[in-house]
Amino acid sequence: MPEDAKNIQPLVVGSRRIGPGEPVFVIAEIGINHQGSVEIAKRLIDAAVAAGADAAKFQKRSLPDLYDAELLANPNLGEQKFQYLLPLLKEFELSIAQLRELQAYCAEKGILFFATPFDVPSSDALTMLNVPLYKIGSPDLTNLPLLEHVAGKGKPILMSTGMAEESEIDISVQLLRRLDVPFGLFHVNSTYPAPFDEINLRFMDRLKEYGVPVGYSGHERGIAVALAAVGRGAAMIERHLTLDRSLEGPDHQASLLPDEFAQMVQGIRQIELAFGSGQRRMTRVEVMNREALAKSVVAARVIRTGERITRDMLAVRSPAKGLSPQRISELVGITARRGYATGERFIEADLAPVVPEATFDPRTLRIRWAPVVRFSDVERFLSWNPPALEFHLTDKDLEEPIPARSFHQELIVHAPEYRHRSLVDLATPDADARRRSVESLKRTVEKVRELAPHFPGTPKLIVHPGGYSLTPYRNPRELLQLLEDSLTWVNLSGIELLLENLPPRPWFFGGEWVQNIFLDAHEIKTFLDTHGLKMCLDTSHAQLACNAAQTSLVEFCRILRPYVRHLHLSDAEGLGEEGLQIGEGDVDWKAVLEIFRDYDGTITPEVWQGHLEGGKGFLLALKRLAPYFTPVRAAVQTWG
Repeated sequence: MPEDAKNIQPLVVGSRRIGPGEPVFVIAEIGINHQGSVEIAKRLIDAAVAAGADAAKFQKRSLPDLYDAELLANPNLGEQKFQYLLPLLKEFELSIAQLRELQAYCAEKGILFFATPFDVPSSDALTMLNVPLYKIGSPDLTNLPLLEHVAGKGKPILMSTGMAEESEIDISVQLLRRLDVPFGLFHVNSTYPAPFDEINLRFMDRLKEYGVPVGYSGHERGIAVALAAVGRGAAMIERHLTLDRSLEGPDHQASLLPDEFAQMVQGIRQIELAFGSGQRRMTRVEVMNREALAKSVVAARVIRTGERITRDMLAVRSPAKGLSPQRISELVGITARRGYATGERFIEADLAPVVPEATFDPRTLRIRWAPVVRFSDVERFLSWNPPALEFHLTDKDLEEPIPARSFHQELIVHAPEYRHRSLVDLATPDADARRRSVESLKRTVEKVRELAPHFPGTPKLIVHPGGYSLTPYRNPRELLQLLEDSLTWVNLSGIELLLENLPPRPWFFGGEWVQNIFLDAHEIKTFLDTHGLKMCLDTSHAQLACNAAQTSLVEFCRILRPYVRHLHLSDAEGLGEEGLQIGEGDVDWKAVLEIFRDYDGTITPEVWQGHLEGGKGFLLALKRLAPYFTPVRAAVQTWG
């Protein structure tokens, strides 16, 4: 086995690539589990499609070319295994016309059809169907005439390696190489069902040395071994699929039921996501958890401007919103540029002068923009003279006094996401939790009405519609009905309610949840139309939802553009990285903001931690958005 696994070349089957770095190619081995019935075969295809399999595989035999005529005519002349097997093979064999019908059904359902030929005439019959690849089963690994015949058809071959010595595998592999046919190998234990201690997944590593894609074809109980094989780098997984393990036939006992097969595919796709890039990068939720649980360097006592900092002046405390304790030695010996109260955090700027990244005058923007503010820090953002202010409320803010002054800015309020350590979820099927969520929204509305006299115009209230769960909800439409009911209990007169689109994997309580509604543009449009509502469109949430659904963010924005009264602008990447700085993710800003060229609503650059260090991240976001919203003649001035 001379080649290194790193040199593995992928197989190309139609538009699909099979090999390292590609999605695992999942084969539902229907085999003869259809009992000779086309209708049962179609039900098995449906189950494979519903489970997310990539291919449905069948078997084709020409029994007169496989077995002695006398034994075929009277299986009782043979050993017991022939007495059991041959009558079933005769009864369950499908004609080429029936296979053609199943091939068409697979095409209709969007799943690849192929089959295992057990003899030369069967391989020729499959050629009539123009199958995209062939499977050679373990019994025929040593059948060099069949291998040579199938290889001559010029299609990729997947070959199982059960029932064979390593030397026999090597002989057949060398033949396929000489014939210059693309192929992949399956590690197999040909026992039905296979004992766990005899499966020997480590042999996959030996097969990879041939430099071809390697997979695992399993016959054991359960799905754990298949998932482990993926963890060991299997590029292909094949498992038998059955509707009923009690049916007559040789493979049912070693087969998976539809729900088990679906669980396996789901597990495979989760493992693929979990592999990641191999590079260490903190996720958004890790940053949140780090802030809460890790620590920063703080002043152990009052430090005056001009004092030389010594080690005894420094301590380490939570939360981690300042300089990392790993850098505590960098502070020792420097002269304090400012004064510090006891317990005050040191920040990056205390070690080096801050060079503002955003050098522009935000007043030149032709759009009405708003910083994210709290009651406690709104004053420091007023020096920017923003046209609007977006107050992000917590449940504690609902009980706090409002700022004792008037403002000329437009008022935008973002409702709390938590209330007394519980999620605010207006669409939850938990009646008590929904009642508490409605009460939270009512209290928020009261706060908005308390604030409104201090601001011009009609206030906007941004609300997350809810619909969260730890596992996907079976019927999301029910959640939309619950949201509809929740809103009927809240008097919103004098307030413009804006429902916000949400990400597919929201982060709550330090972990990942599932979002069930307000992900799809058409669903959102229908709900807004039905209830005469407008929305806050969050580009980061929308990009993540489109990534998950493999749809277009530009189309998402085009559908919902007429309903948008406020924009949350930030970038996103993958399925969970939200709130990224403008231009550092997947959003095509030129294409998206072209849709909003004549937009007359408000915007908020909602980048993660944009408020820190004097709003540096927020200003940088505005700077990067400026080309889309600023006249060419805009003056330049340093802010921040």
